Amino acid sequence: MEAYLRTMMYKDSCIVRYNHTWDHLAEFMKANGYEQYSREVGDAFLNAWHEEKDYKQLTDRQKERVRHIDVLSDMTELGEVRRSHVMPKEITYPGELGEPFTLFIQEQSRLKAASSLQRYKERIYNLYAYLADSGKTLADFTVRDATAFLEMLDKAKGAVDRDNIVMTTRVFLRSMCEKGLLLDNREQLWMEVFKLKRVRARKLPSVYTEEEVEAVIAAIDRTHPQGKRDYAMVLLAARYGLRISDIIGLRFCNLDWENNRISLVQQKTGKRVTLPLSEEVGGAIIEYIRYGRPQIDLPFVFIKAHAPYGELKATGLGSSLGDWMRAAGIDSTGRKHGPHALRHSLATNLLGANQPIPVISEILGHATSETTTLYTRVSVDMLRQCALDVPFVSSSFYDNLYG
Repeated sequence: MEAYLRTMMYKDSCIVRYNHTWDHLAEFMKANGYEQYSREVGDAFLNAWHEEKDYKQLTDRQKERVRHIDVLSDMTELGEVRRSHVMPKEITYPGELGEPFTLFIQEQSRLKAASSLQRYKERIYNLYAYLADSGKTLADFTVRDATAFLEMLDKAKGAVDRDNIVMTTRVFLRSMCEKGLLLDNREQLWMEVFKLKRVRARKLPSVYTEEEVEAVIAAIDRTHPQGKRDYAMVLLAARYGLRISDIIGLRFCNLDWENNRISLVQQKTGKRVTLPLSEEVGGAIIEYIRYGRPQIDLPFVFIKAHAPYGELKATGLGSSLGDWMRAAGIDSTGRKHGPHALRHSLATNLLGANQPIPVISEILGHATSETTTLYTRVSVDMLRQCALDVPFVSSSFYDNLYG
């Protein structure tokens, strides 16, 4: 990427600013266990730095950081850098044709983070524009039209962009089928038509055994303020499976001491979750507030351990957790060691204890139980239950086969 900037005659001072952003990105990836860069990793980094603010709310420096990440994502995915991609477009779907598209985006806004929602808007706009240019509506949309639309994507988009658009369009068409807004509302038909060109195998989540998790918790040095803070934060991730965004965003108003519960709206899904505040977790939070938290007037429970005090970034706990793992003698080679790994571990260990998937889904605050089923792929005990007995084959079978 730096070589590309130099060929485009960027000034040295400008390249220094790019590298400054990418240095922070590298720290974020290391702290959160990301081993390979992707656009999604870049979005996670920006959300952590900008607290998921709308683009219009960002400072000039923050907008510059968005461009630094965008060009890196372009080079990773496309091998080149698009010129008009810095400021997210204000996408609308005017007219009667656009009403189902607008409704879909409104529904997704309750489930998706701002960056994910923007991508959804951009991707389904391709179908909206195709229908508008063809003078058609969703009620007129046929398989023949779908084939022509996909052929257009093949010519206009790279393989990655094409498949991303197809994946989001599948979600959109599934929603339209449920509402009966298509000419043919058979969901399976549209899923067969809108196929990906590349088979994408989802990566298995990094997990740690219950013994390993307990060893990490026990290794945290609680004799100093940062240790008290990290201990309480790790417990929230390990016991409740809270995402790091929800942990660092936890406010005093989310703690209902009278009824011993935590109640918050998840930043990623917008779903409200209410969890019992155990004596262990509640005691750790109280110990931090009384003996570890700097006296600063902020609504957030957890703040920076060193001056200047302020709101925590997502990278803070990630780097500390890696240190506590090493102190516990845990070998994390080949596994991510960020706080999200504790969330994965909780789900997998609950599966191993034969907890029903809907119960685990409710604990983790998943939008659907389908997301939770991913963890069955790393639960060996559950996979054993799916294994079939090997049928008996008589020796005469082989005689007939080779005779």
